Amino acid sequence: MISVIVPIYNSEKYLEQCLTSLVNQTYSDLEIILVNDGSTDSSMNICEKFKKEDDRIILINKENQGLVRARKDGARKAMGEYITFIDADDWIDADTYDNLRDFKSDIIAYGLVEEYGYKIKKKTNKFKDGFYEKDKISDYIIPQMLCVDNFFEFGLLPNLVCKLIKRTLFMEMMEEVSDDVSVGEDVDFFYRLVFKAETLTIRSYCPYHYRQHSESMMRKKIDIESIKRLYLDLLTNNGVKKKTEWEKQLNKYIMFVMLLKRPDKVVHLIKEIREIKGSVVIYGAGVFGKGIYNQLKQNKKIKELFIVDKQWKDLSKENILIDNPERIPDINPDKVIITILDDRVCNYVKEYLIGIGIGIDKIIRINFGDLCSNKVFDI
Repeated sequence: MISVIVPIYNSEKYLEQCLTSLVNQTYSDLEIILVNDGSTDSSMNICEKFKKEDDRIILINKENQGLVRARKDGARKAMGEYITFIDADDWIDADTYDNLRDFKSDIIAYGLVEEYGYKIKKKTNKFKDGFYEKDKISDYIIPQMLCVDNFFEFGLLPNLVCKLIKRTLFMEMMEEVSDDVSVGEDVDFFYRLVFKAETLTIRSYCPYHYRQHSESMMRKKIDIESIKRLYLDLLTNNGVKKKTEWEKQLNKYIMFVMLLKRPDKVVHLIKEIREIKGSVVIYGAGVFGKGIYNQLKQNKKIKELFIVDKQWKDLSKENILIDNPERIPDINPDKVIITILDDRVCNYVKEYLIGIGIGIDKIIRINFGDLCSNKVFDI
C-alpha cells in the first residue's frame, strides 16, 4: 500500500483537481491522508465531500502549524509500505502509481512537470535511470546531488512530491527536521533521507504536475534568518562524509535561494552591477530578474530601466510591464544585465544579444561563483 499525504491550507481554488487525480488512480491500493492545516476557506468542506465518497481517505483537521508539521502529522497516521506527498494545488497523471509500484528501493525518485499556464517545463534528476546501492549513493550520487556543474541545478530534485519513500525510513529521519523550518523544507527532508538510504531507484518519468502561480511559496519573500537556519542545519548534517565538497554544493544552493527570495541582500555583492548607471535593460523576467528589477528601481544613477523576456506577452499579465526583447536595439541601453540562473540559457541569450547588434562591452553576465553565503549573512 502507498500512503499519499496531502497538506492543505486555503487551497479551495485547486483542491478538487488534486483530489480527483488521486481517487481516480488506476492503482487502487492507496491510503489518502488529507491534513487540513487550519484552512479558513472552503478547503475543509471539499475534504469532507471527498471523504464521504471514498473510504480510503483519512481526514486530519488541525490548527495551523505550518507545512513541516502537517507532513509529520500525516506521516504518523500512515500505514503504507511507502509514503509520498502531493501539494494541494497540484495534480498527478491517472497511472502514476501503477507505473511506479514495481520498484522496491528505499527511495524511488522521478520527475515533474512545472505548469506555468502558458508553458510547461519538465524537470528530471541528472543521473541515469537505474538502481543504486549504498556504495554508489555515497560515492556517486551524494557528491553531486545538491548541485551539478551548472551554477545552480539540482543533481537530485529535492521535491518530496516526486518521491516514493519507505515509511520506516521516513519515520526514522523525520524528527531530525525542525517544525520551525519555513524555507527549503523539501531539501532538509530529502537529503537527510538520501544519506540514510541503502537503495535508490531513479526514473526520468514525469507524472507530477507542479503548478506555478503567484500565490506559490516559491514567490514569497522569506525572512533572512530562516535561510540562515536552513544553511546551518544542512551544514552540520552528520551524514556528510566529504564535508568540503558538501560545503561547496551547499554554498551554491544557499546563494540560489538568496537570489530567488532575497535579492535585496545579494545585489550589493554583485560587482558587475554595483556601479551601473544610465539606461539599463534586464533580460529575464523570472523571480530573480524581477527581484533585481525592483532593487535597481531604487538606484538614482539609473535613468531608464526596462525588463524584457521572450515570454513577454504572457508575463505582462503580472504587475511589472515586461517588454519584447526585440525592442532592445531601439532602447539602445548602456548595459544589458542577463538575470537568468541557467548557464546554458545565459550563453544563448548572450549570443542573441550580440546577434541583434548589442556590443559585448554592454552585456553583463553575472559571475555567481564570486558570491559567498557567509558574506550575505554577515551583512
